[in-house]
Amino acid sequence: MLIVEDDDDARDLLSELIGAMGHRTVQAATAEQALAQVEHGGLDLALIDLGLPGLDGCEVARRIRATVAGAGMTLVALTGYSDDETRSSAVAAGFDEFVVKPADPATIERVVNAGLYAARSARPD
Repeated sequence: MLIVEDDDDARDLLSELIGAMGHRTVQAATAEQALAQVEHGGLDLALIDLGLPGLDGCEVARRIRATVAGAGMTLVALTGYSDDETRSSAVAAGFDEFVVKPADPATIERVVNAGLYAARSARPD
């Protein structure tokens, strides 16, 4: 599972929380690092901050969706904005879920478990 967040503390906290749920995470602080991780392969889900510097999270999602490795991933948008325009932009960019920060641990656990189930169910046998 990939965590894309430019804030070091938020990224580390998410990684610790998801690790405590029994999942392995890799981290990226920039869009470029995120795209490199996706190209490396083996990822089912990505939690992506929309407010990244440079390429924003929506552009990262579009680029992930354009790759073979990222086409079947579950993408979760993380943002401090809950307005309809931001939500619509995230859906149009290819996100499967939309989570407003700060998200409580139960919400993170729900989207992670649902997203992993969806991604793994979509894989051909």
